[in-house]
Amino acid sequence: MVAAIKKTFSSITGSSLTTIAGFLAMCTMQLTLGEDIGVVMAKGVLLGVICTITVLPSLIMTFRRAIEKHTHRTFIPKLKRTSNFVVKHRVPILIAFIIIFIPFFIAQSKTSVYYTIFDALPQDLPGIAGTNRLKEDFDMTTSHFIIVDDTLSEKNLSDLSDELSDVDGIHQVLSYEKFVGGAIPEMFIPDDVRDIFEAGGHKMILANSSYKSGSDEQNNQLSEMIDIVKKYDPNGVITGEGAMTKDLIEVADVDFNNVNITSIIVVFVIIAIVFRSASVPVLLVAAIESAIMINLGIPYFTGTTLPFITSIVIGTIQLGATVDYAILMTTRFREERNAGHTAKEAAQIAVEQCSQSILTSGLTFFAATFSVSLVSRMELIGVLCRLISRGALISMAVILLVLPALLVITEPILRKTTFHWLKKPEITEKKA
Repeated sequence: MVAAIKKTFSSITGSSLTTIAGFLAMCTMQLTLGEDIGVVMAKGVLLGVICTITVLPSLIMTFRRAIEKHTHRTFIPKLKRTSNFVVKHRVPILIAFIIIFIPFFIAQSKTSVYYTIFDALPQDLPGIAGTNRLKEDFDMTTSHFIIVDDTLSEKNLSDLSDELSDVDGIHQVLSYEKFVGGAIPEMFIPDDVRDIFEAGGHKMILANSSYKSGSDEQNNQLSEMIDIVKKYDPNGVITGEGAMTKDLIEVADVDFNNVNITSIIVVFVIIAIVFRSASVPVLLVAAIESAIMINLGIPYFTGTTLPFITSIVIGTIQLGATVDYAILMTTRFREERNAGHTAKEAAQIAVEQCSQSILTSGLTFFAATFSVSLVSRMELIGVLCRLISRGALISMAVILLVLPALLVITEPILRKTTFHWLKKPEITEKKA
């Protein structure tokens, strides 16, 4: 057990660092949802590593007799035939992968995304059903709340309301002046009615839109309305579901870029330090990122619309959780090269010996997430879990089929750009 802990400690901690770093990259999001998810998942990985190198060895030693008594053959086979096939047909495999990858790379940027939280919730909830009924009966698809300074004259407020009414898609505008009019004296208006439209030095105008939140039509409508409001009150603002959704779209686009760039850079740096290489991190990150793009490109071809948070979360989770497979495969390939095997022999042995670990980890990851997608009533959770489970399978396939071919082909480059790639003097390649 002491030997097992010593031999696995560095690989376990090294792999966990990339996973933790990938999850913590979500803390760069402006949406605090990313920080919540990232910190919790990073803590989970850290606690899992601590338990693996402390509690697990104690449990194994305590119950070793029972473990030995019930030992059975391994159900997941070593992929010996697959390893031979991958090494023998490495060039056609890479060409086929590139041909397959290109359309998914293009498609992942065109996948439809929605930003409204209502769409991700069960539609039979009382609150959702009531909101949908209001939209159907009163054509209240979205309501905009315009807040302006109460020092605006009645004429300006009336003109503002009229201009807002002329905006495409606005079918109703309500304001205190328009609703009450000048015929009713101020003293006859109840305070609770007046407080709906006037409070805290501001006045509110309600505008009902026939466009759906998050749609291009409504975003254009809001831009036009903001220009009109600013003309009368430079400090005026528009709020409501539509305005907040428009802000969410802008924030999410920035968050997506920040999280992707941060996670790739952090994982790249950690792999570069672990392998002391400039080329290995490029190879491994490229392999996983290609799997992520394929995963996010599939919804385009199936006509699926994804929640806005999906592309941000999936990219980070799939990179952080499955880059370990690539590290394991590359580490074993390097060990076999140092043992005196040729690049082709090392790749074949690496696939054969690592396949059980990768398949066990990947299939467990798939089962844990896919099962949740089957029982979840919340579309957001279901879609996320389906993408994560599918991403585990795609990453597995890329690491077992594509990465070994890349390692064989790029091995001369790896040797020149990695400090002490081979611990022994350079090995002369055997004839195939």
